[in-house]
Amino acid sequence: MESTTMHLANKRCLTCLPQDMIELILVRLSVSNLLRCRGVCKLWDGIIRDPRFTMAHLRRNAKPRPLLIFHRAVNLGKLCPSEAVLFDEAWSPSTWDVPVIEPDDFLCASCNGLICLYSSKSTIKIANVATGECMHLAKPVKNSKGDRFSYYNFGFSPATNEYKVMHFSPDKQLHGSGFFSEIQVYTLGNERWRIVRTPQALSLNCVEHSGVVNVNGAMYWLTEDTESSWRRAVVSFDLKDEHIELIRLPVVDFENPAFGYPFRYRIMEIDEKVSVAAVQTRRDSYLTGKMQIWTLDNLVEQSWSQKYNIELLSLQVLGLYGDKIVMHSLSQHIYCHELASQSFTVEIAKLVKLLDFSPRRDDNMQSYVHVKSLVRLDAYKKAGIVCMPKRKEGWKLKKWEVWEHKLSRLEKQWRRTYEMQRRINVNAQVMGVALSLNLPAPPDQDTFLQRLNWVEQKRVEEMLSSCLTSLEGALKVIDKALTASKKMIMEADPVKVCEASN
Repeated sequence: MESTTMHLANKRCLTCLPQDMIELILVRLSVSNLLRCRGVCKLWDGIIRDPRFTMAHLRRNAKPRPLLIFHRAVNLGKLCPSEAVLFDEAWSPSTWDVPVIEPDDFLCASCNGLICLYSSKSTIKIANVATGECMHLAKPVKNSKGDRFSYYNFGFSPATNEYKVMHFSPDKQLHGSGFFSEIQVYTLGNERWRIVRTPQALSLNCVEHSGVVNVNGAMYWLTEDTESSWRRAVVSFDLKDEHIELIRLPVVDFENPAFGYPFRYRIMEIDEKVSVAAVQTRRDSYLTGKMQIWTLDNLVEQSWSQKYNIELLSLQVLGLYGDKIVMHSLSQHIYCHELASQSFTVEIAKLVKLLDFSPRRDDNMQSYVHVKSLVRLDAYKKAGIVCMPKRKEGWKLKKWEVWEHKLSRLEKQWRRTYEMQRRINVNAQVMGVALSLNLPAPPDQDTFLQRLNWVEQKRVEEMLSSCLTSLEGALKVIDKALTASKKMIMEADPVKVCEASN
């Protein structure tokens, strides 16, 4: 009776907690836990849905991790869909597909947990990876054959609390296809795209090959600049007032003569600062060997400082995430390495293998900085530009039926093999035979409404192959046990054995 009274008293105390205290507790939880907590009561649901709480949670819990996207391609003679792999807080790759990414989608940008997706449809898509919420926006151009996913980008302005989509529109008439002189901008929630003209023609090739980043309310990318030491400059596009400014790059000096002149550049964000990486290759092998990373310390004075000087040992850099650098090798492996100091050599012994991405190829792989968030899109869905694409959704397209059938067949094989293993284990236990068959149980049937991604498919195929070998060995053990049992019975009472055989 006393324990029941105490339980009721504790329950009353929990329901009477002040709302600000409940918020302080909830803001410490992960996104996945908060999505489940929404069903506890109306009060919690209201708190978690509040945009103010969403931003507070994002600022407190934003842990950037790599989001790898492998765009659709033909691998080993088979058509493979676009699929993403997101690394979690423990740096383990996700095993399920990202439902908001369809097989024909191309990923353009990632910002505050939202991603921007491009396809050949009449729309582009903004989606939240964690919540599965998405919306389609009518493209600013129709039937443009030269349009590409790399011409779109997406960012956030903290000063105005606005999300903006950008489209770099090729200016073929004046400057050729490699340049643009206007940017089409759409603010989420507005009714139409707007045009922002650039003070001079900017390089589309730099945008496509060097990337675009969103840092502290501005978008940054590289462009050609014949007057600078690198023949490049950084373009700053302030999302608040949409003002464009050119920033001179630092003077870079590679002392080792074994390395050639830098020909590849990357723009990135490090510690909430704009950073530029210069990558060199060895003269004798054309393999990546050295990289310098510079950060922009003062935007007004355009002053830079060298952040890292890294020897890569022929590894290709995907990005920097906190205290780690993520790279991939020619053998289709992805590794991470601690950023030990300002100047260091990547040591093979200290590489941590994150993923084997075969049979996927590195030429259609891209890496984005991603965080999980609760940012909602429903507030923007009433705009007239928001619509559904005219073409059928991805997995319903006929060309992907073979891929879907193969995955369904793998899932069924997993269930059949697991059931076979279970029966063998039961029979072996009855016979007193010790076996160690440990194929993991497949997920619940409902879970399979979400598909395995190719990383998990490959693991399951290898697991089933190994299990079948184990099952063959187990059957031999059981067969020997049956033979030995019959022999013992024969020696004990041969008449009964003969009668049983007849």
